[in-house]
Amino acid sequence: MNNFYHTLAYITDTFYAPARFTVDSVREEPQNAEYGAGRFQLNTRSVRFRVAKITPTKTGQFVVFWEKDAERKNRAFAYMDAPDILVIHTFHPFSGECGQFVFPKDVLRMHGVLADKDTPGKMAMRVYPDWDTVTNKQASAAQKWQLPYFSRIAPMNDQHMQALTRLYELKELQL
Repeated sequence: MNNFYHTLAYITDTFYAPARFTVDSVREEPQNAEYGAGRFQLNTRSVRFRVAKITPTKTGQFVVFWEKDAERKNRAFAYMDAPDILVIHTFHPFSGECGQFVFPKDVLRMHGVLADKDTPGKMAMRVYPDWDTVTNKQASAAQKWQLPYFSRIAPMNDQHMQALTRLYELKELQL
């Protein structure tokens, strides 16, 4: 079983099913398979999914998200075509803890991740879960805007379940 389907099965058993979320229209995105890439429908919301990677020399976790344009060149996701939310699954390398960033597409546009008429967008970024201690200014700024959209999954408890459910149901921007 590959990274996407394996991780989705774990999250479905741990969170989606207990929260009464229904997963439909699942499809893998082979161009970013190394990052557990896929798309699916979660109740009424469209989701693009990634699994972040730990890199050996920097704090945080790295994740890519790009697609091929008509000329077969990599490009950032476009805001107009983006699903409702981008979910980035993260994990702690030693403790067994894991969590998710659940970013609404408006937040990603506001931070220059999704391309629109004014911004070229990004094809990758670093995410900083709450267990990461950041030491430089750029990482600190990124973690500050990202953390309102993060919740732990493992260990799952009532507090984490409620926080994660709120993120998935988020309708408006948290500025």
